[in-house]
Amino acid sequence: MADKKDCHTGGAEHRDQKGSAKADGKHGHKNSKKLMHRMAKSLNLTDVQEGAIKELLQAQYEDMTKHHELMALTLGQLAKLDSGSEAYIAKAQEIGILQGKYMGQHLIDQGNTEVRIMELLTPEQSEKYQQMHNKMAHY
Repeated sequence: MADKKDCHTGGAEHRDQKGSAKADGKHGHKNSKKLMHRMAKSLNLTDVQEGAIKELLQAQYEDMTKHHELMALTLGQLAKLDSGSEAYIAKAQEIGILQGKYMGQHLIDQGNTEVRIMELLTPEQSEKYQQMHNKMAHY
């Protein structure tokens, strides 16, 4: 496994929903830009609101990027070990614990970001935002 490259061991190839390779590693960020544009238009955000929300989403994106880089490094270390060895199993368990901690913190951070976004919106915008959010949760 150590000689194969994938998104977790150095290569940055990902696939979009149609199966096309994306080698830039930035497809999530591009999607968030589209989401922000749609949100600004749908909610009729002011420039101040849009700027504040962009800052919140950018901070969330940067945190996720740091985690992905850490996981790529850790998975790269795992790939150098002999599959099934005690060291491999120990590293895999360590990765599982790290991933679980990250996921828990990510969900907390995501909830906090949602609260902060809601605080920036008018009551009418908040209602429409909740509708958009609920609709997206089904995908």
